[in-house]
Amino acid sequence: MNTPNDGKLPPLKDIATSGSYILKLIRPKDDRLAERFKWSRPDENGKSFATCRLFFLDGDGNCLTQNFSVKHYTDANGVKKAPMSLAMIVGKFSGKYAQAPSEEMSVEQLFKFVEPAFGKKATVEVEVTPNGEWNGRPQYRYRFKKITALPADVYGSQPSGESPYPSPGPNDLPPPEAIPF
Repeated sequence: MNTPNDGKLPPLKDIATSGSYILKLIRPKDDRLAERFKWSRPDENGKSFATCRLFFLDGDGNCLTQNFSVKHYTDANGVKKAPMSLAMIVGKFSGKYAQAPSEEMSVEQLFKFVEPAFGKKATVEVEVTPNGEWNGRPQYRYRFKKITALPADVYGSQPSGESPYPSPGPNDLPPPEAIPF
């Protein structure tokens, strides 16, 4: 049953179509931290790795959840590589370079690694692929194609084709001789 929320927040809905969204990385509530940041199940060698489940939300209630792990992978040439997607998310959202996380990172260290990005916003080009159903609800797989950090005062999606910034008028531009390049 849906209840009115006094106009404070739009209802949450999964991002179901590919496109660009202005997303905010949401910090989990304290009572949900252990659910969102935890150890993985042991792999074939019996080793567990720190994992996190990050929640992204836009101003219109569109949201997605993405899983990340510090487990390194082996590429097609047999070279062991660090997962760069989490470092990219943290770096783009926080505005600071983030080195790939270590495979030996603890759950607490992983939280501290991600923490600078919480509450920050970015324009994210998301590719959405349907991924079956669970409990009668459609599931989606998300791929972040491009991430561009935003200033803190911009939030929410814009009507298609409209920019959040006004276009400069002819009187707003400096004369050509004033431009140094």
